[in-house]
Amino acid sequence: MSVTESLKDAATYVALRTKLAWLTHQVHVHGETVTKLAAEVDDTAEQMQDAAETMKALAVDDATTAEFADAAVTMTGAKEAAGEYTAAADSAAVAADDAKSSVESDHGGIADAVDTSPVEMAEATFYAQQ
Repeated sequence: MSVTESLKDAATYVALRTKLAWLTHQVHVHGETVTKLAAEVDDTAEQMQDAAETMKALAVDDATTAEFADAAVTMTGAKEAAGEYTAAADSAAVAADDAKSSVESDHGGIADAVDTSPVEMAEATFYAQQ
C-alpha cells in the first residue's frame, strides 16, 4: 500500500468518524427540539380544553364554545402526532449512537494502531492473504 493510499484511507476513516459524530450530535439536538415542541403543544392542547370548559361553565354562546372545543381537539391530535414524532426522534438518536459506537468499536482500534505504528502499512494484498 502506498503512502498516498494509506493517507487516503485514513482520511476517509477520519472523515467518516467526524461526520458520524456531527450527525449524532445533530440528531440529539433536533430530538431535544422535538421534545420541547411536543411539550408546548401538549400545554396548548390542555389550555384550549380548559378554555372551552370554562366558556361552557360561564354560559358563553355555543358557537364560540364549540370553536374552542374544536381547537382543543385539533391540538390534541397535534399533541399525539408530536408524541409519535418524539418517539421517532428518540429512535433516530439511538440508531445514530449505535452507528457511531459501531464504527468506533469496529475500526477505532485499527485506526489507533495505524496512527501510532512506527512502521508504514504493507500493501493491501498482504492483509487479504489467508
